[in-house]
Amino acid sequence: MNSLVKGRSGSDGAEGPAGPVGVRRVLVAVVPSVLAAAVVLAVYLSVAGRLPDRPATHFGAGGKADGFSGRGALLGTALAVLLGMGALLGGLTYRLRSTPGPQRALAVLGAGTAVALGWIITAVLLANARAEEASSATVPGTQAALAFGSAALVAGACWPLCGRDPEAPAAASGPVAGAARLALGDAETAGWSRVAGSRVLPAVGALTAAAGLPVGWTAGWPSALPLLVSGALIALLAGARVTADRRGLTVTPSLAPWPRVTVPLERIAEAGRRTVDPWRDFGGWGYRAVPGASGIVLRSGDAISLRLTTGSEFVVTVDDAATAAALLNTLADRARRTPDGG
Repeated sequence: MNSLVKGRSGSDGAEGPAGPVGVRRVLVAVVPSVLAAAVVLAVYLSVAGRLPDRPATHFGAGGKADGFSGRGALLGTALAVLLGMGALLGGLTYRLRSTPGPQRALAVLGAGTAVALGWIITAVLLANARAEEASSATVPGTQAALAFGSAALVAGACWPLCGRDPEAPAAASGPVAGAARLALGDAETAGWSRVAGSRVLPAVGALTAAAGLPVGWTAGWPSALPLLVSGALIALLAGARVTADRRGLTVTPSLAPWPRVTVPLERIAEAGRRTVDPWRDFGGWGYRAVPGASGIVLRSGDAISLRLTTGSEFVVTVDDAATAAALLNTLADRARRTPDGG
């Protein structure tokens, strides 16, 4: 039998908040960034005549200026960051409509981040306008405290505005009994492959990277590098290619060859499918481990469930899990009959 490769990305199960609640959450994610950009532009226009040609844009120990750029670059970068962040968070919030808990958290955190960035950029503009020359401009640490304090207040106010999450459907507790087999002749072989994607992890990666922006703006980009790199890595690992073949079950990132997880056929006692709720069943997303079970959980819904020879369970969330499980059962039976799997 020819190898069957299916590349359609996985999608979550039932839709979450839609209609007025979904629109409200997208607005919570987008509007604060737009308002912050409008405030920054208004402040810039009001103090433009008092700004030095090369205003201070970075402040080191004690809040003293130690980095400078052109006025146009300062305004352009600030507006691009704020509006770009609003567009990105709005799109991610919409895509998370099938996972209402993370959707609400993303919208609220996006609103708070916009407020913190807007506050810090405004403080930088006013510090430059008050200084006799750019090198004497200072932004005290209290401004950062005020920025993050205001962000927390706005996030707290936005939480109830996002509305309540709907009740999640009950998830199955384990593999389906009487696992099916895929009919294969003795001389036939088969392979199955799909790409599973996460709607949550790209949002986590974006938020992590976004958190590095105010850090880089105030403390320097080397200080923000861990957040920026972590955000990029989280986004990179947000998708996985899942393959079932004569080697067993293999999972690799869809955009990189490593890290790779393989469960060989000799370790599989039985394969089935189940429905997974990431938060309720595994406490989150990514590579997860709980008593008696582990797996790669990128989204809610359909999942391959392997009962291992050790008695534990290994799951991978992916569409068409029943086909992959049936193939793995057939191949595992064959491997048990013939040590070389032939």
